[in-house]
Amino acid sequence: MRSGWRYEGTGWQTTDTGQSVYRLYNENAGDHHYTLSETEKNDLISKGWKDEGISWYTPESGINVYRLYNKNAKAGAHHYTTSVTERDNLIHAGWQNEGVSWKATGEGTTVSDSASLNAPYINQNSAGYPMGCEAAALLQALQTKGQANNYNLRSFIDEMPLAANGNPNDGFGGRPDQILNGTYQSIYPKPLATWGSRYGNVENISDYSPEELKEELRGGNPVVVFVTLDFADPRYGNYWWGTGINNAHVMTLDGFDNHTNRYHVSDPNAGQYWVEGHAFEASYNLTRYAVVVR
Repeated sequence: MRSGWRYEGTGWQTTDTGQSVYRLYNENAGDHHYTLSETEKNDLISKGWKDEGISWYTPESGINVYRLYNKNAKAGAHHYTTSVTERDNLIHAGWQNEGVSWKATGEGTTVSDSASLNAPYINQNSAGYPMGCEAAALLQALQTKGQANNYNLRSFIDEMPLAANGNPNDGFGGRPDQILNGTYQSIYPKPLATWGSRYGNVENISDYSPEELKEELRGGNPVVVFVTLDFADPRYGNYWWGTGINNAHVMTLDGFDNHTNRYHVSDPNAGQYWVEGHAFEASYNLTRYAVVVR
């Protein structure tokens, strides 16, 4: 998921003991293969596959796990599923049915293709804080989880840690109620999460991939994300503490829809709306700065 793979849930359930299912790796194709057959395992090893030992154990009877083969795939050529419908759809699409690979004790679980947490909306501008997006986004996320409900943006910002040295890695630089030229007015994820932890279960999850953000949303957890204003190309500035994005912006991510490839945000500057997936991800991936409220 950190590299961008999409999490689809668990494939099936199995036992702690039983028949061995072997795992092998093809370094040239970057492909893994799983088999119950020791003969097949040894044959692949003789052809250069790397033996990675026993992957798990499986019962002698139970639910069928089907194996299919795509001769045109350079990697991921085999697919395993307990679903007869999925098996038949893949066969119809040209995959070769290789029968039952092994047995399972229970079906797997799938994950949702969408989530909607309905975060509240706090307008930073009408509250008098043109540079208060981080605080507004964090408060929106906290209140989505029923936390910090006795705060408005003004009383919340009154408790925000400030950085006297202007370093956003230490606290908020400058003043959230004024635009100060030459000052980088922001608070970065580490001090933001530390501050948020006073009110709820808040964690710095910077470097999470977009797929990992979706998994947090599936779990009902809104995420404070650092992007750019209007998801535009970044404009960089050099400061004594390092390089910052001068058109950076922070908002609350509270939903997604894989069917339409869109994300939903509560943006303290511009309202609540859907964002095209490629635009959101390109902007978020500039820093991968994020804070989750669980």
